[in-house]
Amino acid sequence: MIQSSLYFHIPYCKQACHYCDFHFSTNLKTKEKVLKQMHAEMKMRGLRTPWNSLTVKSVYFGGGTPSVLNIEELSKLMASARHYFALAKDVEITLEANPDDITAERLEGWHQLGVNRLSVGVQSFHDDELKACNRAHDAAGAHRAMELIKASKISNFSIDLIYGMVGSSVQSWYDNLAYASKYAPSHVSCYALTVEEKTALAHQVKKGDVVLPEEDIVLAQFEYLRQWAHKNGYDHYELSNFCKPGQPSIHNKHYWSYQPYLGIGPGAHSFDGHQRFWNISNNNLYANEIKLECEELSIVEQINERLMVRLRTSEGFRYQRDLPKEVPALVKNQLLKNVEIAMSKGELFPLPDGYKILPENWMRSDQIISDLFVEEPI
Repeated sequence: MIQSSLYFHIPYCKQACHYCDFHFSTNLKTKEKVLKQMHAEMKMRGLRTPWNSLTVKSVYFGGGTPSVLNIEELSKLMASARHYFALAKDVEITLEANPDDITAERLEGWHQLGVNRLSVGVQSFHDDELKACNRAHDAAGAHRAMELIKASKISNFSIDLIYGMVGSSVQSWYDNLAYASKYAPSHVSCYALTVEEKTALAHQVKKGDVVLPEEDIVLAQFEYLRQWAHKNGYDHYELSNFCKPGQPSIHNKHYWSYQPYLGIGPGAHSFDGHQRFWNISNNNLYANEIKLECEELSIVEQINERLMVRLRTSEGFRYQRDLPKEVPALVKNQLLKNVEIAMSKGELFPLPDGYKILPENWMRSDQIISDLFVEEPI
């Protein structure tokens, strides 16, 4: 059954993290106009195919930092979502929140407006690591926020952590996971720090102002993460995502299984099942006009994208489920040949009607998957 997801991109933050390359602004002057346009965009999209006929299984407030919005602003966005779209009775409503925005009053307010899942951007429980990446909270604030969540009515929450942080070690990573265990989240997302172009972190690394941990340390952190997850009863269901049995992120799983998703807000991306389209990443321009760019993926692009997404998950790639219809014979034969080579190297694990990369090899998945990519026939 085809279902859809609704994503709100809230493009505002209190301050800029050094590693972040998402679209956001620390200037809130445009907030009122942007929010008004987001309501208008929902009204427009809700009348169009396929959004006018699909059930929304997941609503996700991302950013940026959605928790910079007050309860009234979030409540109005949810009211429009319920008015213009068919939300499932058991819809998952996730709010990304930073520890410094979490209070008992806000948690109660979020619960009242229907939020039933939190994604908390802790990143680290160490002051030196938080300071190095310019986070707005400190370690004490992270612990305080987690205690408040544990005492709240929102029992389904995810902790975000980053390994390979500036100044991190194998021991500091052990400690981060030990702190996470204390709060027993239903979900944990752990990302390896990446240096994105045009970020403050990239500038610091280039100048030599900061030094990142050696690769062997990062690999050791990932390996310990896998062991920790198994010991604590988490399913490692995607490269960076771990959940208690039966509690994965519905929103993320929609992305990974090509379900249609609608992005509302500046810089938000959407997929209608055939085309990808996205809003302009400029708050002022978005506030004045909803202007879309779009692309239609070729069969080869669809195959390569699905390989990239599916082989980062524990489910792996299945031909009947994941291969697009009407694949040219030349392209399919090329894929089968690439798979055969990868199998001979022990890089892929065979499945009925498909294959997967074993979790212990996921840190090498980029190279393994790129070797499987097919090319456009001449």
